[in-house]
Amino acid sequence: MQQSGSDDDSAGPRPDDRARSAGRAGLVRIGLSALGLASAWLLPALRPLLWGFVGYFLLALVFQWLVARRFFAHAARPLLTGLVDIAFASLLIQRVGSGSTVLPLLYVVIPVLYTTTTSQHGIAHLLAGAGAIAYGFMVLLELLELLPYGAMQPALAKMPPPEVMLLDVLLVSGCALLTAVLTSQLLASLERVNRRLRDLSQLDELTGLRNRRYLLARMENELSRLRRGAASLSVVMVDLDGFKRVNDEIGHGTGDAVLRAVAAALLEATRKADIVARYGGDEFVILLPETDLPGARVIAARVVDFARRAARAACPAIVVTASVGASEVSPDDDPVQVIRRVDELLYRAKRAGGDRVADPEGLGAPSGPVAALKPVQPEP
Repeated sequence: MQQSGSDDDSAGPRPDDRARSAGRAGLVRIGLSALGLASAWLLPALRPLLWGFVGYFLLALVFQWLVARRFFAHAARPLLTGLVDIAFASLLIQRVGSGSTVLPLLYVVIPVLYTTTTSQHGIAHLLAGAGAIAYGFMVLLELLELLPYGAMQPALAKMPPPEVMLLDVLLVSGCALLTAVLTSQLLASLERVNRRLRDLSQLDELTGLRNRRYLLARMENELSRLRRGAASLSVVMVDLDGFKRVNDEIGHGTGDAVLRAVAAALLEATRKADIVARYGGDEFVILLPETDLPGARVIAARVVDFARRAARAACPAIVVTASVGASEVSPDDDPVQVIRRVDELLYRAKRAGGDRVADPEGLGAPSGPVAALKPVQPEP
């Protein structure tokens, strides 16, 4: 059954989550660059790298400022910062000696780190490719003696034979690319599993609709949108009339069939943007974003009609209809108030005989069109 309403969680990390991840990664980058800067200042052997660490530290501060300003809340951020990290790693490797250190493993580590901190797995492949190109180009320039080998400490650095250096390039590049691909596939599989588990925790097992937990959380989100200036929001609550007789006289198997049929009918009666949830038992709640009360009446009338037809098809022996309460939501409401209000309206419709819609302005005739609304009489 296709569920209505969009699910923001299924699309990967939210913008706020990506911003927090970027902020944490930036703080780590600042810490590492500050540590390298202090080491280059205190250790004479690392003094030739001092200005490199200064530049990297300043870039880390700039990137962190841009992240804080939300300038990097898109795909360019991990790619750009990753290329900067690879460029700085290349500087370190070249100064120490590309064939005399384990630092080329940074070309393997950097893409993996970026893969685990962003949902854009293609970034890892690009960074692995960039690292392979940078390392290969560096070794080529060293072999052609266009770039000094181990410039930081030439007395200790001895260039390996060309064939060994070329083999290093092939091994490091192959490992970087392979690791990036495997890590991306692994994380993609984990994301699919997590998405499936999240869906299972948000779905009603019997009907396939959203469950009560998801409904209340989504209602909070919609209320927040309303307070930020969204046009309108309405809520419809549905309770089946005569459903208890189905379970008592025919059996719970038929009752389950009626619930599944009505759930499918509610999805058919509503729009794709609406959120249909099973609230509990034979009660359903529908969130109607960008919908005022007149619009909610139209949809609620469709719900009454579609639910009656679906229940009749699933259980011809017993008449099952729907009582519906519909109300527009105000920015000052909370989910508890909204549910209580539409529940009270629903029971007005049920006390009037069911198979109709009640809203704060009126009570519809049974199976009648929205135009048949009439004022609600004060309750004794």
